[in-house]
Amino acid sequence: MNIVSLPITALYAALSGFLVIALAANVVRYRLGKQVSLGDGGHKDVNRAIRAHGNTVEYVPLALILMALLELNGGGSTALHVYGILLVGGRALYGYGMLFPKPTANLPRQLGIVTSWIVILGAGVQLLVI
Repeated sequence: MNIVSLPITALYAALSGFLVIALAANVVRYRLGKQVSLGDGGHKDVNRAIRAHGNTVEYVPLALILMALLELNGGGSTALHVYGILLVGGRALYGYGMLFPKPTANLPRQLGIVTSWIVILGAGVQLLVI
């Protein structure tokens, strides 16, 4: 039997999981506060909480799959840690930007999405060249 170990990806998967749970709990908090059972009930703050959670759930799995494939194919621990830090940090920034919106450009939200794109693009390109 061949055992596969992905300790770097596992670290960032665990941290991402904690972030997903925190964002999900925030959705529940908003829904309970507004007495909304399903959807956003027309409340912008509930909708922002839902999208902060949903956007993270949309991006994190692909990024972690790419990281796992890199780790399996010898992508290098430094690159993996950079991708992991960008992923978790960027997703946290995005969540913060969504939950505390600004009337002008929302830098945390912008940085959060750009870091997620960097991870996916960087890991994808690296997979093609290794």
